[in-house]
Amino acid sequence: MIRYILAGIGAGATSAFYLYFTYHPLLIHGAIHAAIFAAGIIAMLITGTLTAKKAGAYIAGALPVHLAIHFLVIGDLQRIGVSQLLNFSSSP
Repeated sequence: MIRYILAGIGAGATSAFYLYFTYHPLLIHGAIHAAIFAAGIIAMLITGTLTAKKAGAYIAGALPVHLAIHFLVIGDLQRIGVSQLLNFSSSP
């Protein structure tokens, strides 16, 4: 199970850093960004090894790393106001 978590961490970090280094408001970058994030799930689906437990482990590894890079490195989620929705910003 640890390999699915590690694969998720790798995919989450890779997709977020792809967006960091190629950030542009074009939709193609968003589609590539999403495809990199989902690559492990897609590979498991194609090979027939996808289960809810494996998908959960993959997402549990990918999502925290991915969102941390978005918030801390890229900073794009703050620009679109997500931090205000999640109460991460200071009070006015």
